[in-house]
Amino acid sequence: MIRPFASGDRRGLIAAIDAVCSEGRWMSTLKFEPAPAWLHALAQPGCPHHLLLVVESERAVVGWCRLFPTRPGYGLQREASLGIGLLQPHRDRGVGTSLVLRALEWASSVGTQVTTLSTRSDNTRAIHVFRKCGFIAADRLPDDHLEMRCNLNPL
Repeated sequence: MIRPFASGDRRGLIAAIDAVCSEGRWMSTLKFEPAPAWLHALAQPGCPHHLLLVVESERAVVGWCRLFPTRPGYGLQREASLGIGLLQPHRDRGVGTSLVLRALEWASSVGTQVTTLSTRSDNTRAIHVFRKCGFIAADRLPDDHLEMRCNLNPL
């Protein structure tokens, strides 16, 4: 089940993020190292300036999708950054696609014009999901990463 993050999900969400990070391949760190936007989202689940979704299975958090403003402190704005993760047993079942589409729907509803993300260029499973949801490759980044963009609401 996909639903908005609630304060009671904090421990389970961090455990899920740590588990995906510990795979050592898809995330940029080996454990959750929250940036200020993450700290804000965890402390303010109802804030209208970000979206944090969790995937719950058998009462445990098994994945997440977050959409944060690219320039924190500016409120709702033209551009947001998307991030997603799922525990291995829940991949390749359409859950990631559902998460991304739900986040993009929310972004469009609040007036976001562009959503960006960064992924490893060899993460073919994720790139397939992102392309299916409307993202296009925008730029090659250092460390073999790819920036992707999805235009939502034209100017």
